[in-house]
Amino acid sequence: MVKIRNVTLANAEEAVMPLRGSENSFTFVIRDDTDFVTTPIKARLLRVLSKKPTLKSEYAMASNDETLDAAIDRIVDRAYQKWMRHALYMLGRHIDADKYDLNPQRRNELSVHLYDADELTNSVIKKAHSAQFVKADDPAPYLISLDDMIPVSDELGGEISFSRLFSLCGTDYFDYTARPGHPAIHRQLDKVKADLNARFEQSGKSTPIVLLEDNVRHARMLNWLENLMDGHGLFNHAHLAGISTCFCSADDAELSKIVHKGHLAVPVAVGVNYLGVNADVQTPRDLMFDGFVVKIDGQKGRLPGIFMDVASRFSVSEPRSEAFKEDIRCINREFCADIRKDLGVNMPLSWFVGAKPVSHVTNTHVNTSMLKVMR
Repeated sequence: MVKIRNVTLANAEEAVMPLRGSENSFTFVIRDDTDFVTTPIKARLLRVLSKKPTLKSEYAMASNDETLDAAIDRIVDRAYQKWMRHALYMLGRHIDADKYDLNPQRRNELSVHLYDADELTNSVIKKAHSAQFVKADDPAPYLISLDDMIPVSDELGGEISFSRLFSLCGTDYFDYTARPGHPAIHRQLDKVKADLNARFEQSGKSTPIVLLEDNVRHARMLNWLENLMDGHGLFNHAHLAGISTCFCSADDAELSKIVHKGHLAVPVAVGVNYLGVNADVQTPRDLMFDGFVVKIDGQKGRLPGIFMDVASRFSVSEPRSEAFKEDIRCINREFCADIRKDLGVNMPLSWFVGAKPVSHVTNTHVNTSMLKVMR
């Protein structure tokens, strides 16, 4: 069995940084995304089931006092957390041992550091306001989230939402593009620029900008973004004060390559540092509930990784790719079957983020049940 170890940010910060792994060990690092994944599914279930009050006795209610929405919360959370445990087990079972310098016979002997997403968000926002980035006479920092799971209120700042654009097979990637559901990148930059100009009119001072990120691995993407912001005039009345990130696996040499205006070093505040640890930050939900940005017939969408080259997109051994896909299809079907069993709803493909891309690559209608699609 995969050994799952829950690590809260609080006790991780008490450890000597960077974290240390035992010899020949491997660690999956993930944020608990249960709320992020299940909220839209719960909303759809509630809309459907609230129209059928006579079926409430079939919902496996915990007690007579449990409301319908509470029962849905409990059942969907339980099903997703079960799915997550199984997905992590499959990732460990089929891991590319050579890539991570592991003994192939010890694939299942790995740790999972599971972090509370809200706690991490609060930490990166708190660090963004620290003296490391903001001087005593500076205006309040303008926070820019680069990650959908790090929400920023309008009072604190905004977002620049972008992702790599991938080929349908997942082996090739192209330039960055706005994430599906978000305006074009230049429109997002326009909004941020307007906010910064308004702040300058009020204070007459340059506003410190702090980028909020989930994980810093390489300087390349961050420098691309800094150049884009500069070219768009975002630094006319502002400056890049730093980056606050949940995790970091980049070494000092790589971090030193992150620069502002071509030569100014950009400080990075790290929630949990995985430098020197045999670890990888993973997003298992991309196997079914989310996915990678692709373009089909001129329209962008998210294609779950189960329909792509899993060796390219995940830490899976190439010879074990097909076995891994079959294992994931199995647990995907099990998730849908659990919901059907406990709530009496056969969820259609249209309920899932990647509905249109999946419909295209599988030649199925979006009203087809997800249980059938995963067969």
